[in-house]
Amino acid sequence: MCYPFFVFPLFVFFIPLVLFPSYSFAADILSGNIQEIRTIAKNGAVSLALQSIDSQQEVLDIKNDLRTWLAWERERLNIYKSGQRWDILQQRVADYDELPDDFYFWAKQQQVDALLILKQGQQARQILQGLIWSEKEIKIQKQWLPLWQQRVIKSYLIDNETSDALLAAQRYYQDYRSNNIEDRLLRARILLINKREEEVVELLRKDTKHPEGGMLYLLAQLRSKERPPRKVLQSALRQMRGKWASEKLKYMLWAVVAESAQRSNDHPSTINALEFVLAGHKNIELPAGLFNFSADMLWDAYINYALSLGNRAQFLIGNDQQWLNAAVKAQKKYPVKARALYAMVLFKGQNNETRLRAAKGFLNLMHKRKRGAVLMMKLFLKSGYFKKVKSIPAPIRYDLVNIALSRSRIELASNLMTTIKTAPAGVDSYQWQLRRARIFVLGGKAEKGNLALKKLLEKNKTFTAKQLDQFLQVVFDLQTVKEHKFAYELFQAVLPKITDIKLHREIYYWMADSRKAQQDYAAAARLYLRSAMYAGNNGLDPWGQTARYQVAEMLAKADFLQDAHALYQQLLDVTKEPARRAVLKHELQKLWLLKNKNNITEQ
Repeated sequence: MCYPFFVFPLFVFFIPLVLFPSYSFAADILSGNIQEIRTIAKNGAVSLALQSIDSQQEVLDIKNDLRTWLAWERERLNIYKSGQRWDILQQRVADYDELPDDFYFWAKQQQVDALLILKQGQQARQILQGLIWSEKEIKIQKQWLPLWQQRVIKSYLIDNETSDALLAAQRYYQDYRSNNIEDRLLRARILLINKREEEVVELLRKDTKHPEGGMLYLLAQLRSKERPPRKVLQSALRQMRGKWASEKLKYMLWAVVAESAQRSNDHPSTINALEFVLAGHKNIELPAGLFNFSADMLWDAYINYALSLGNRAQFLIGNDQQWLNAAVKAQKKYPVKARALYAMVLFKGQNNETRLRAAKGFLNLMHKRKRGAVLMMKLFLKSGYFKKVKSIPAPIRYDLVNIALSRSRIELASNLMTTIKTAPAGVDSYQWQLRRARIFVLGGKAEKGNLALKKLLEKNKTFTAKQLDQFLQVVFDLQTVKEHKFAYELFQAVLPKITDIKLHREIYYWMADSRKAQQDYAAAARLYLRSAMYAGNNGLDPWGQTARYQVAEMLAKADFLQDAHALYQQLLDVTKEPARRAVLKHELQKLWLLKNKNNITEQ
C-alpha cells in the first residue's frame, strides 16, 4: 500500500448536465444525451449511466415535461434489462402511479418478464390479472391482451401448476385460434407436462423437420410408447449431429437421450447423457416442467452401472481393491465406467482410506470433463445423499471451495470452509490457514477470519518477510470490509514479531487509518505522529511528511484547530514544490475560516 504526499483533485469523466426549458427541449439534443448514456451502459458502467439518468429526471417537471421524462424512463428500464437488474426493474415499475396508457402497458410488460425470469410466477400473475381487468383504454389494452395471456401460461409453468397452465392455454387458443409454429410448440410442451403425449404426436406430426418440433415429437413418441426407447435414443443422437442443430437444441436432445436411456436400461448412455444435462449450459435452461432430472438420479445411475459391471466381473462387495483397480484400469479409455466404479467405493467402501482414494479418483476424472466443476457442485451440494456438508469427503470439499471461489461465490466458499479444519495433504499449513482466514473475511465471517489470523500469530513465533506481507494483506481485507476493530487488534498483535523499522512505521500508519475510519480522530492523530517520528525520525522525510499531513487533518477533525494550524505551518515551512504549497495554504485558509466561525458563534 502506498500513500501520496497530498491528495490532488482527480479528473473524473461525467455527463454534462445541460438544462433546457421544456418548451425548447430539442429532440435531437435529447436523443444525443440518451445515446451517450446508452454507450456508457454498454461499456459496463451501468450504475454511472443510471446515475446520469437520475440527474436528468430530477430537474424535470413531470407535468410539463412528461414526454422527456418518459424518454429517460424508457431508457432506464432498457438499461436495467441489459444489465440483468431484474429485481430493481420490477420494483421500479411497481411504484408507477398515473402514466400514459401506452407507456404504462409497455412498462408493466417489462415488469412481468422480469418477474418470470426471477421465477416469481404468482406475483407476475397478479399483475397480469390486474392488467387484463383494468379499466384503461380498451383499444390499447386489446393490443396487449394476447401477449398477457401467453405470459399467464408461462407463469403457471414456472410455478409447476401444470393443470392451470393447460386450462389457460386452451382458453388462449379458443380466443385467438392461433396456429403458428410457436403456438404449437408451447401447446406441445404443456400437453407433455400434463401427460397427454398422444395429443402431441398428432399435433406435431407435420412439424418433425422443425428443430424443436422434432425434439418434442421424439419425446412424445417415447412417452406415449409409440416408438421404442432405443430407437428414440438413436434418432436423438442423429439429430444432434445435424449441421442445423443449435446449442439449445443439442442441450434439449441430451435430455431426450437421458430419458430414453433410462427407459431402455442403458446404464453408460444414461450416465453420459445425465452428466451433460446436469452439468448444464452457460446460457440455456431446459423448458420448465418438461423434464425431471436430479443429482440423485445420476448417483443411482453410477451405482447401478457399477453393480452391473461388478456382477459380470464377479467382484465382491467389500473387496474395495478389486473395484478400485478396475476403475484405474478403465479411466483412460472408459471414463464413464471409471466414474461409476469410483462412485461405488465412495458410497459403499469398507473403510475411510478406500473411500478417500475413490473420492480423489472421482474428482480427478471430473476435472477432465467439460463443465465438470458445475457437475461437481450439483452432485455434492444438491443431493439427498449428502444432506450435511460434513458428509462430503474432505478432498471433495477442498475442491468445492476452489470452484466456489472461481465463480465468485464467496459466501458458499466461506460456508464450506467452516467445515474444514486442517490443510489438505501436500499443502503448506500456513498458506492454507491464511487462505482460510481470507475466505472467511471476504465471505462475511469477519469474526472467524479474525480468530483464524490470531491463531496463526500464536502458532508461528517468527515470520519470513513473505509470510508477513501475506498476513498483512488479509488484515487489509478486514479494513476493506470496514472491520476496523479486528484490523487494529491484529496490527497491534503482529508488531512484536516485526524487526523491520520501515514496516513498523507503516503499521502505525495503517493502525491510524483504522482509528480514523472509526472516527477516533485524536487516537488516529497520535498514531500518525508515531509513524512520522518512529525510531528517531524527525518526521520531515517523505513518509514523515505524509504522516504529518494526516496528523494535521485528524487534529482539525478532532477540533484541535490550533494544533492543526501548527502542523500545517511546519509542513509549509519545509515544502518547496508549488502545488503542494498551494494545498497546504488552502488547508490553513480552511482552518482560519473554522476558527473565525467558532469565534462568531461564541460571541
